[in-house]
Amino acid sequence: MDILHIVANRSMEVGMPLQMAFGITARDVRAVLVKNAAKVVCTSDTTTDVLAAKLFHSFSEEEMDDIALAAMDAFLEDKPEADGAHRAIRRILIKRGVLDVSRRVSEKHAVSVPARQSAVFATAHN
Repeated sequence: MDILHIVANRSMEVGMPLQMAFGITARDVRAVLVKNAAKVVCTSDTTTDVLAAKLFHSFSEEEMDDIALAAMDAFLEDKPEADGAHRAIRRILIKRGVLDVSRRVSEKHAVSVPARQSAVFATAHN
C-alpha cells in the first residue's frame, strides 16, 4: 500500500473528509479561473469571486476528494500542493464546460473576465 492510500485511509478512519486535510477553498477555484481567464466560456456581470464561490460549493464529495488526492500527489512529488489541486480543479472546470481549452489566446489578450450565468454554469448556480 502506498503512502497516498495510507493517508487517505487514515483520514477516513478519523472521520475527516479527505479534502479537509488539504484546505481546499474557493480561493483555489478563483486562482484557476484567473489563470485561465481567457478560456472562461462566458462573461457578464458575475464576478470571478462569485463564480469561484458558487463553483466551489457545487463540487461533489468525489470531486473534492479528487482535488485533495491531486494535491497529495503533488506533495509526494516535491511540488506545491496547490499546483496539484489547481490542475485537478482545471480538469473539473473543463469537464463542466466552464473552461474551453480549445481557445488559443495570446498572453496579452488574457485578462480577468467575470463569468455569465447560463446553462453552461448551471451546476455552479444551483
